[in-house]
Amino acid sequence: MSARPAPRRGGAAGRRRWAWVPAGALLLLVVEVWLLVQLAHLAGGGWVLALLLVETAAGALVLRRAGREALEALRQGPAGPFGGSAPARRPGAVGNAVLVGLGGALLVLPGPISDVVGLLCLFPPTRRLLRRSFARLVRHRVEGLVRAGGGRVVTGDVVTGDDVVDGEVVDGEVVEDPRALGR
Repeated sequence: MSARPAPRRGGAAGRRRWAWVPAGALLLLVVEVWLLVQLAHLAGGGWVLALLLVETAAGALVLRRAGREALEALRQGPAGPFGGSAPARRPGAVGNAVLVGLGGALLVLPGPISDVVGLLCLFPPTRRLLRRSFARLVRHRVEGLVRAGGGRVVTGDVVTGDDVVDGEVVDGEVVEDPRALGR
């Protein structure tokens, strides 16, 4: 049994979806520079320059640490029924490492808006909220793509014969050996 190819997305609709990104990035850059100029007028240019240097150095340190954590989390393998060292890995370790890395990258970029968003990625309570929100967004997007491709998504307890499997089932190709996915 082979999986059927997903319908091709793109064309004019796909291009329109991303058309706002360059304009949004340019607008963000303009607002960041304007805010830095306003801060320089209020606090003085020397203080703002010192703040930029400190936050860039802190962001670089955070990036270095996040890179090590992400590599370690990926090295431990996937948590779950198909292997890896699930008990040794903290829940959400990869997501945390990615968000800490994003926070560090945003701290390296000069600008108050990127700094605030970067700090939100670094603090554990807001990082946990961001990770869960992003996971929910990805799950809904994947479920939508599965449904659009003619598949069916079932969540909750699934009864197969005498076994009850708690989790999520997505219609598609049945693979007996998970190592066969790499083919």
